[in-house]
Amino acid sequence: MTATTCLFSLAKTKNIHYLVILFLFSSKLSAQNDTIYFNSEWKTTVKDSAIYYRLKPVKIKTRKAIGRKIPYIDSLYVIKDYYVKNNALQFEGYTKDVEGNDNVGKAKWFKEDGTVLYSRDFNKPAPGTFRVPSPPITYINYSITDKSLLTAGYEFCLDCKTNNKLFLGIGYGVTNSYNGQYYSLPDLHLSQNISILFAKIGTTHKNGYIMGGLSLMNFIDLGFGYSLPYNSDKAPAFEGFTMSLNLRFTRNRRAYSQFIGY
Repeated sequence: MTATTCLFSLAKTKNIHYLVILFLFSSKLSAQNDTIYFNSEWKTTVKDSAIYYRLKPVKIKTRKAIGRKIPYIDSLYVIKDYYVKNNALQFEGYTKDVEGNDNVGKAKWFKEDGTVLYSRDFNKPAPGTFRVPSPPITYINYSITDKSLLTAGYEFCLDCKTNNKLFLGIGYGVTNSYNGQYYSLPDLHLSQNISILFAKIGTTHKNGYIMGGLSLMNFIDLGFGYSLPYNSDKAPAFEGFTMSLNLRFTRNRRAYSQFIGY
């Protein structure tokens, strides 16, 4: 082997060593950049004063993460936080945002010894709280006996996870009960919509009513029922067999049946 060949071999070996060292250094630097450190108040800080740390969140398909689809959200971020002291898992869950603020599905918090401190399903309201379903549904209802009644207001879908919907409605109606005079009737009702059928019960300060009939994807309810005044001696009375047409307008797709789409 000539001297020139030896020198070329040594130079090649050194270059390989440099490349390996550079690769290891880059990998370590990348790992450090992918780690976020937090202090005791969960504010970002440097490693030396950190209590917790989080590796760069990765994305996972929504159905795989929580077992169901979310409209307009194809993937979720997997959030895992750790204790700096012993590298034990402190939190694991899924969020819509990379910062880890908008939680979805089940999440768990852990003590330093690995035991579960607290768990929560973010698909359900927190214990002891009441959450009004949103967005509200605008409804318009036209009912007729020997008189006509036009009512409009808002409904809230109390149970929209299945095809069996329960609507709570609050509205305000106007009727031309007597001699062309208009009278107001505030409305409160519950409507249970199951497949293509619905059953409804409601009240005003003057009368109560029951209704049942056909529903077209919960967008149109066509019903027949009976209205009974609480005191027929006082105007306005809305009494007798009743036919009604109810329309719902909302951006909440879950309020409608799955034929309209989820």
